Amino acid sequence: MTSAGALCFEVSLTRLFAVQQFHHFAFVVVSLAVMGNAASGILLVLRPRWASRMLLSAIFALAVCASYLTINFLPFDSYSIAWDRRQAWILILYFLTASLPFLFAGWVTAACLADFRGVSHQMYAANLIGSGAGCLLALGALSISGGEGAVWVSAATGLMGAGLFAPRNWQRLTLAVLAAGGLALAAKPPDSLRLSLSPQKPLALAVLAPEARHALVRWSASTRLDVVEGAATHIFPDLSMVARVELPRQAALYLDGEGPIPVTSLSPEDPTASALAAHMPFYLVYLLRPEANALIVQSGAGLDAVLALAAGASHVTLTQDEPLVTEILTGPYSDLSQRLFTHPSVSLTQRSSRGALQDATSSYDVVHFALSDAYRPVTSGAFSLTENYILTLEAFTAALDRLTEDGLLVITRWLGNPPSEESRVWSIVLAALDQKGVPEPFRHLAAFRGLRTATIVVSRLPFRSGELSAIREFLDANEFDPIFLPDLVQSELNRYNRLPTDRYYEQFTALLADRRKAVASATFNLDPPTDDRPFFFHFFRWRQTPQVLAMIGQTWQPFGGSGYLVLLALLATVSMIAIPLAAAPWFVLRRNRSWTPPGIPAAAYFACLGAGFMLVEVSLIQRLTLLLDRPVLSLATVLFTLLIASGIGSALSPRLPHRLSLASLAILLLLFSVGIPPLVRWALPFTSSARLALSGVLLTIPGILMGAPFAAGLRQMEKISPGSTTWAWAINGAMSGVAGVLAAMASLDLGLSATMALGALAYFGAWLASRLSGW
Repeated sequence: MTSAGALCFEVSLTRLFAVQQFHHFAFVVVSLAVMGNAASGILLVLRPRWASRMLLSAIFALAVCASYLTINFLPFDSYSIAWDRRQAWILILYFLTASLPFLFAGWVTAACLADFRGVSHQMYAANLIGSGAGCLLALGALSISGGEGAVWVSAATGLMGAGLFAPRNWQRLTLAVLAAGGLALAAKPPDSLRLSLSPQKPLALAVLAPEARHALVRWSASTRLDVVEGAATHIFPDLSMVARVELPRQAALYLDGEGPIPVTSLSPEDPTASALAAHMPFYLVYLLRPEANALIVQSGAGLDAVLALAAGASHVTLTQDEPLVTEILTGPYSDLSQRLFTHPSVSLTQRSSRGALQDATSSYDVVHFALSDAYRPVTSGAFSLTENYILTLEAFTAALDRLTEDGLLVITRWLGNPPSEESRVWSIVLAALDQKGVPEPFRHLAAFRGLRTATIVVSRLPFRSGELSAIREFLDANEFDPIFLPDLVQSELNRYNRLPTDRYYEQFTALLADRRKAVASATFNLDPPTDDRPFFFHFFRWRQTPQVLAMIGQTWQPFGGSGYLVLLALLATVSMIAIPLAAAPWFVLRRNRSWTPPGIPAAAYFACLGAGFMLVEVSLIQRLTLLLDRPVLSLATVLFTLLIASGIGSALSPRLPHRLSLASLAILLLLFSVGIPPLVRWALPFTSSARLALSGVLLTIPGILMGAPFAAGLRQMEKISPGSTTWAWAINGAMSGVAGVLAAMASLDLGLSATMALGALAYFGAWLASRLSGW
């Protein structure tokens, strides 16, 4: 129960950080958890009889509450950290209080491992299986009670664990009453305990607008959705500046505090819809392909679908990766959205966006990548670590495959300064055409910009002269500036949205002339993201470092496009903490003259196990985000399956030859690093339940093999060096914490397959250490 409470809090904490701050950062939370566990090894060595397991479980529950209250009532502002030094201390306090619950939960487990010698594998199995159950508990609590309620469910579960440890009836009764109180808070959290947001979150700014009304808050296991209403809500970021149209009423949706995504009171038959559509960049493709059958990828709340039908599309198929949006538009906001999803010319696919793109049974005249996410300035670097499997080379190649013979692909992205998002999309498009073997790609491409966005159009067939004339007429009518046309002349550039130098044209033509050379010489990283490195917003390059350091404190954006440098700082911090955490138990134990040191190979064995588990876990979480659509579902699925399977492996460890298990695991993981990517792409068109089942099958066998070696190592440690299990626990946890950050860095630099291969090498290192130890 204590382990279940800890994992419930761990999963819930990823959601709280995602909503309150700026991105998922699951690996940070996982690292905090394992570092807290590692610290418990020191405390157990120093004070082996300091507190009962009942008291430790109860303190864990209190630490959960204290952690949430600190995070909630001491808001951290990442954007002001460059000039407000207090923010650095607040961030440190965040991490310390967030790791505190895991310290006490780990202390409970370490105490059980130390006290129940001879059956420590059963204690470890109980820890793992309880942790796996905590993942399911978190998903249920998040769906029913939201992020705030899930915190109190975690605390209540810890109190139940304390009650099971309690030796006296009155203690059990008291703890049961406290647990019931925690569940009551989870059922209806008071407004005073609602999650507060960073002042820089778009939602936090939106509710400050005059007459803004925070109309709705709804949670699911993967997302928090907020609705803000107000007369000032007008969200048409790519609308031409020459449009003279009365804007319709809108409400704004925010997902995890990010947005806005407009819900628009407009039907396709309304003349206003036709007038608006004529001034939107994507209108061009419906002008070129009248009565098109269109696929709109990541359709937001349906505005692009309304305008596509108004522009002349005969039918639109929408992909929607967030079920809460569908739930809102078919429920409380169905009237405002004019019941769009029941329109006879609209279909909502049950597949994910990537699943729809991979579905070889469907073809479309137009594939439209909608601009449904908020502007993310490259200088902030806040989204460098965010996986995005829609803006990858494989996704664009699949989109081209879904087009009819003369179909059009259209992508609108935010205009970056300096050129970034739009240039990276151009790079992906060029790479996709190269993969398709298009001999003269420039004949298939058109690109233009407005005030805030850039739009790229790709044709399966070369553009004809009549189509190029229609494109020019459209651009002139809306005062959009061309960035690239097959027959572009210099006099057509930079006429309306004037710039001192048209850097977009320069960047696009350089990429078209020699993509590899242009990518190599660009200030930002413009390599096409792939499913193996799906980090579209990771633009950082090492050559930027002097400029980034010079900008600190000189700009309101904190990290200058270098979320990577934050990783380096985090790695240094975690390493400085991990070394004393791993070494301290050894210095304490050596004071006991009867203690027999287990040797360096034994320490290396547990260090390799910790590193291997974390490298594999983080790479699988990131890899299966594509298969399961959302990071939190991937996190919970991977943790649940690996932990349950590892618990089974731990229970079976006396019957499994651990050296053979390690060798088999290393080989299996190497095969996974090569075999999982094509398997995931093959399974994308499956239903969500089928993809979830496939994930469970994939994870079960490696999970069993990953659970057996640690338990087997503990048994060997009990034989050769009694009392050293707490040291093994500390080494394993400390190395896991470091490996969590290393896994994120390896994924960015080397790719997810390489990260998993590094995990396989770590398990091979454990096999070698086992041989050297004579186990």
